[in-house]
Amino acid sequence: MRGGDLFGALQDDLVKHVLSFLPSSDAVKTAMLARRWRHLWRSTPAVRVNGSGDGFRLFVNSLLLYRDGASPLRSFQIDAHLLIGEESNGVYSAYDPREVDPHVDVWIRHAVSTCRARSLTVRIEDEDRMWSPRQRRPFASPYLTTMRLQGVALRRVRLDFSCCPALLHLILTACHLDGDALVSPSLERLDIMDCASASPTRISTPSLRYLQLFGDHRGFCTAPSSLEIMPCLTNASIQLTGRVEIRGHHGIAGAGRSLCLHGLSEATSLELIATTSDGRTIFLRDLAWCPTFAKLKTLILNEWCVYDDVTAIECLLRHTPILESLILQLNFKNRPTLKVEGEGRDNTSEQSILNFEHLKTVEITNSPRYYYERVVYFDTRIDEVLKLFSDLGIPSSKISIN
Repeated sequence: MRGGDLFGALQDDLVKHVLSFLPSSDAVKTAMLARRWRHLWRSTPAVRVNGSGDGFRLFVNSLLLYRDGASPLRSFQIDAHLLIGEESNGVYSAYDPREVDPHVDVWIRHAVSTCRARSLTVRIEDEDRMWSPRQRRPFASPYLTTMRLQGVALRRVRLDFSCCPALLHLILTACHLDGDALVSPSLERLDIMDCASASPTRISTPSLRYLQLFGDHRGFCTAPSSLEIMPCLTNASIQLTGRVEIRGHHGIAGAGRSLCLHGLSEATSLELIATTSDGRTIFLRDLAWCPTFAKLKTLILNEWCVYDDVTAIECLLRHTPILESLILQLNFKNRPTLKVEGEGRDNTSEQSILNFEHLKTVEITNSPRYYYERVVYFDTRIDEVLKLFSDLGIPSSKISIN
């Protein structure tokens, strides 16, 4: 086929699949290649639009108007910088009168309802103003399985994703969450990254298998007022790295009960990281209602659990009966010396009531500094940790210091 049409032998569905990886502005231009290509862009299984201004607005309107509505969308992706309204004429004001163009609401509603998109990605590329959906249930769809939102303000009922019964994966990045509860009966994976909350938010996701919550937005991070029990949970990572608002509209969030640990009790792999006093407060407070992690095999902790003493890490060890791997991230100046002993102290002592036969490795690592507060070194605390391990009957042969 030297010098011929290399795409000529391909079926239309395959050509549409190839076009779906292009930005839609480039896919539309292929209509100029030949008569056969004239309408292929209209039924590509993906729409990818990125831009700003009046020309971008006109293009997206035309694209959705002329697209073949009978062809379902595999993916709808929009990266937009579309603010309307006038700025405050250079005069500082806490109130920004601009807002995201209502066309964004119309496009997304069209994508999830008319085009039956299975994957939705919305990125609002503006640091000053987030997109706040105007409809009560802007994402309602029986088809959506994956949703990625960035720069979106989700308030009240818009945090209820029960209207998306097929939703499996939700990724929230640099969003603002303001509501009593994030709810999804079907969700299996939830990633909340660099988000902030006006008040603590309850997370109700009974089918969840994977949970990741980390980062902060302008110094504030998201902390749940409670994590409801997740029977299917396998992996969870909670990293509280900013200021946390623990007072809700009705006083201290979760007063008299666990905020995080109870909902994480079914996990097999768990990471609990706190780099500020607010984060430490939440985790330490939760230990008063520490559940038994009957399935937990891997546990990753950092300095919060030994900040004042070793009682927190001891509590966790006593509630993880089949733990296989413990990773403890501390900040220290000098590499401590690990004393080589036999098999630890007598396990029949009064303090050592657990049998760590499942435990294979304990790794103490010198973690990088990511504290927003003053730098604290834990050289002396490591000696206390090693003594605790010895008292609990954990042999030094299972401990490594990196």
